[in-house]
Amino acid sequence: MKRLVLFLLGASAAAVAAQDGGQLYALNCSACHGNDGKGATGGAFPPLANSPWVTGDPALPVKIVLHGLEGVVEVAGKTYNLAMPPHGAVLGDAEVAAVLSFVRSSWGNSAAVITSEQVKEVRAQSAERKQPWTGPELLKDHPLKIEASALSKLTSRAYFGEFQQIPDFSTAKQENIEEENDGLISASHGLRPANFAVLWEAEFNAPADGEYTFKLDSDDLSRVSIKGTMVAEILEIGPMGRAKEGKITLAKGAHPIRIEFVQGGGDMGISLGWKGPGVENWKWLSDQSGRGAKPWPNIPVQPLGSQLAIYRNFIGGTTPRAIGIGFPTGVNLAWSADNFAPELVWHGLFMDGGRHWTDRGTGDEPPAGQDVARLSNAPAFAALAETTSRWPEKPQLTTRFRGYKLGAASDLTFSLESGGCRLLDHYAADGAKTLVRTLRSDAAAAEPLAVLLVRGKAVTAAGNGTYEVEGGLTLTLKAGTKVRLLEDGSLTATLEGKAPIEIRYSWR
Repeated sequence: MKRLVLFLLGASAAAVAAQDGGQLYALNCSACHGNDGKGATGGAFPPLANSPWVTGDPALPVKIVLHGLEGVVEVAGKTYNLAMPPHGAVLGDAEVAAVLSFVRSSWGNSAAVITSEQVKEVRAQSAERKQPWTGPELLKDHPLKIEASALSKLTSRAYFGEFQQIPDFSTAKQENIEEENDGLISASHGLRPANFAVLWEAEFNAPADGEYTFKLDSDDLSRVSIKGTMVAEILEIGPMGRAKEGKITLAKGAHPIRIEFVQGGGDMGISLGWKGPGVENWKWLSDQSGRGAKPWPNIPVQPLGSQLAIYRNFIGGTTPRAIGIGFPTGVNLAWSADNFAPELVWHGLFMDGGRHWTDRGTGDEPPAGQDVARLSNAPAFAALAETTSRWPEKPQLTTRFRGYKLGAASDLTFSLESGGCRLLDHYAADGAKTLVRTLRSDAAAAEPLAVLLVRGKAVTAAGNGTYEVEGGLTLTLKAGTKVRLLEDGSLTATLEGKAPIEIRYSWR
């Protein structure tokens, strides 16, 4: 709740505490959330009436009041992107409990009261929290109660393999079939490889005669058909945020529905929602729902001609000071200026600037392309003595970032200082699916350095300096490079003198 409770100028804490939750709400909350709890100014603010965000786990609304909330959330089928400031510094435990107890028992809500002891406990557990919560963070620990699905007799059939288009499921090899008793489709349900396809079949139960609208979004390909009629489809590899809508007229009752999905590696997801007679907000037939959709326009960020594309906003999956680089051939990387390494590599589309170039632009934006591989999540340089069996979380070696320089041949070089010498970390593309990295030192007498190449992914040695990384990425190192696979699974190389390390990243 934005500006949930604010002390009146000059009011004492004792005077505020004497008021009940209803008075506090009327004085400080109704301007945004409405006297009826349905959201003020025509629903511009999230409703509190019949909202599982306030009637579910008590810790969820308490956390929001104490520390605030920012970013995209979905309430009652509608997406909001507002910022609520934290109030834990000005509201006591009793005040938070009083106003939330009022909200949880008003406008049709019938949840149990919240006590000041519960607020005190949540406050203590989250005392280290310094920034507002995001919706995904809260829902991970406090999932909302899911409304009953309109799908019945739902089954899923899985097909393993690399599909470039939605296959003919009548001829494809079926790996398994499952009954989905919760009536929700899910891209992540079950144990599946990186590339697969799924066919869901069910009955859609239309509550009344009339026109129905279906909204489909997916990463990657998808199609929905009802009674043999195609309603919406997405036929290109790409991320969530490309939703398509379609309409169909249905009579009250059950109708056969068919949902097809292809996962082409990297991120995955599918959402399917519907509206119909008397239903104004989206109801979801998928576990991911509309929270995966983007409430901002798609603004592709791509290289122009032979020029590199640079993205300096927050990139999902790496550190805050990451620098995104898009090469004209279609390979991309995110280089972390915190850990001094290429932490993400991918191919295809570079970035979508819609999130950061619209309104306030908060949050992390994931890469827009395919087969995103996260290579590491720790500082990339350490002394050899520190890396006998495991890569150190905090190497004793001091490394500093000294900027980067664009080359004349669609390439670039990052400059570093580490181990008493200057390091040059150079990147160039070799076609649409290969990235070439050359790392060198300018000091022949410098102490050898251990360089982290991969951490947190399964790595398999394939011979001749080639290593296969979980998820479809291959690393090939120049002959003569000293390479080690540590006991913790980290893949490292040794940089000695002025002899460069050359690494080729390519996708299988």
